Amino acid sequence: MLGRLVIGCAVLVTAAMALWFVSAQAIRGIVTEWLAARAEEGWLVSYDEVSVEGFPTAFRTELAALELADPETGWVWTLPRMTLEQQVFRPARVRAVWPAEQGLASPYDRLTIRSETMVSDLDLQPASLYALDLSDTVLGEVTVESGRGWTMTLPEGRLTMMRLPDAAAAYDVSFRATGLVPPAPLQAQLDPGGLLPRAVSTLEYDATMTFDRPCEFRAIGERRPQVTALDLREMQAVWGGLVLNATGELTVGPGGVPDGVVSIRAENWREMVTLAVNAGLLTERMRGTAEGLLGVVAGLSGDPEVIDADLAFENGRAYLGPLPVGPAPRLVLR
Repeated sequence: MLGRLVIGCAVLVTAAMALWFVSAQAIRGIVTEWLAARAEEGWLVSYDEVSVEGFPTAFRTELAALELADPETGWVWTLPRMTLEQQVFRPARVRAVWPAEQGLASPYDRLTIRSETMVSDLDLQPASLYALDLSDTVLGEVTVESGRGWTMTLPEGRLTMMRLPDAAAAYDVSFRATGLVPPAPLQAQLDPGGLLPRAVSTLEYDATMTFDRPCEFRAIGERRPQVTALDLREMQAVWGGLVLNATGELTVGPGGVPDGVVSIRAENWREMVTLAVNAGLLTERMRGTAEGLLGVVAGLSGDPEVIDADLAFENGRAYLGPLPVGPAPRLVLR
């Protein structure tokens, strides 16, 4: 009896080992095939190796010296190492551990991104082209250095994206950041008098976003999902005495043209106008006109220092309360 038990255990162990190694090879094959497909599409794809370790309880896939360049957008992504972790019994949950330093270049700038913490937990659907069910990214002590000489820091942030039940392409999206320090040249331009604190104390975004296709793995190499509807539950930015809040619902048509109404509340809006002029978003000649129009809107709210009004988008135009603002922005993901 004991002999049969030993033999049975040995068979199970052998089968488990064989299954792990077969699965590890399959994972490695999925990664290398995806990289090869990008190269066939004309991408620049370079890496030293793809290895899978973690026997017997996990799969830890590491890509060494990875570089990806998309010729259509001009984006180049460089990572000395990328790690993907999966538990044997939960292969659809993937933890992506980003390196302490990575590079991101575009036709406009070259960025070096350093972080103490940058980890993404992903729940995927392997049977549906690895469509995303959940993404939770935690950021800690992130520093972005530009090739143009500026630096931006983020002590703490979190980005979460969760697919709604029974919805193929609708997601609850939230972002929280505290202590964001904008680039010094931008801060000097916006606030030459140094009246505002160095850090934006709060940035918050909470919305349901509906796309024209699910967010899935192939979207990296193909057309990006485009927003078709936005239910903005909360957006808030606090920088010193400047406070901006927004809520509302939009539908998004072809070309990213929004239609709908967003309710906004802006405290100390005159200082916001000054920031817009300093940033070049508004000319000095237009300052008086803008302040006059916004003063009318603020007067309707009962507090001359607070704008509490609806920002409406209709037929490609934007209106703040009864006043025309200009062309509506285009909501397009590239």
